[in-house]
Amino acid sequence: MDSEDLRAFVETARRGSFSLAAMALALSQSAVSRRIGRLEQELGVPLLERTRPAATPTRQGLAVLHFAERTLREWDDLRAASPGSPLTGVLHVAASTTPGEHLVPALLAEFGHHHAGVRAQMHVMNSDSVEECVRTRHCDVGFLGRPPRGGTLHSIPVAQEEIVLAVPARHPLASRGQVNPQDLAGEVFVTREQGSGTEATVRSAFAAAGRALPPHRVALEVSSPQALLSAVAAGHGVGFVSGLAVTDAEAHGIATLRLQGLPILRQVVLLYDPRRLVLAADAFVRFIQSRLPLCGRDA
Repeated sequence: MDSEDLRAFVETARRGSFSLAAMALALSQSAVSRRIGRLEQELGVPLLERTRPAATPTRQGLAVLHFAERTLREWDDLRAASPGSPLTGVLHVAASTTPGEHLVPALLAEFGHHHAGVRAQMHVMNSDSVEECVRTRHCDVGFLGRPPRGGTLHSIPVAQEEIVLAVPARHPLASRGQVNPQDLAGEVFVTREQGSGTEATVRSAFAAAGRALPPHRVALEVSSPQALLSAVAAGHGVGFVSGLAVTDAEAHGIATLRLQGLPILRQVVLLYDPRRLVLAADAFVRFIQSRLPLCGRDA
């Protein structure tokens, strides 16, 4: 029995797909299929149900899956403890837009300097999709601007960011620095898309303060902080955006404001399932934990 055959079976069972398992293992789909076929031939039983939309373990496959997960975990721990044993594999990282553009790339670069054998793939999506990607095991870890919504996923706060109001530099409110929320009545807004962590944070902050955003009109909905800033600079309206995304605002025709008596702060968290971490993902989680004084500074 080959440990890499076991690994191919585990990844396919976890992800429900030969193609996704092949991506995770940096193999061809046919190579993954051959490895699982060898296991099935050796054991004399089918391990996966292939007639369904998702590749799911058979009854015999479930027993082999538990054995394989335990065996690979112990084997990986033994390899990791061996001096000079390099870490290899593919690390699938999901990130909501703001962390994905302004925080995660530097972390992955530093991790890669220590583990050159690991190939990282970052997938940028909205916060709801990040959580779903980690929950369904299509991604190993995720970064998003809110805690997970129940379930078995764990989260580690890694950074704090402030949400600010971006306005055109020539807007009547631009010179104030702070603005009363009621002064936003009648303003035209540019907003992030449904499922955005930024929008959810703004709504939660107003609700926690017992307030509601004053009546306004939404002129444009965009899918990234940079698109929102470009739209604001072009005069389409005002909009809430992460302070991480605002660099050299004045040079780009933008002013940023805080709301009087209503700070809008949120934690960026690292999201993962501790029961399903592949070796590279486990090393990445431990890498992040070792740097939390750096990652946890105020954004």
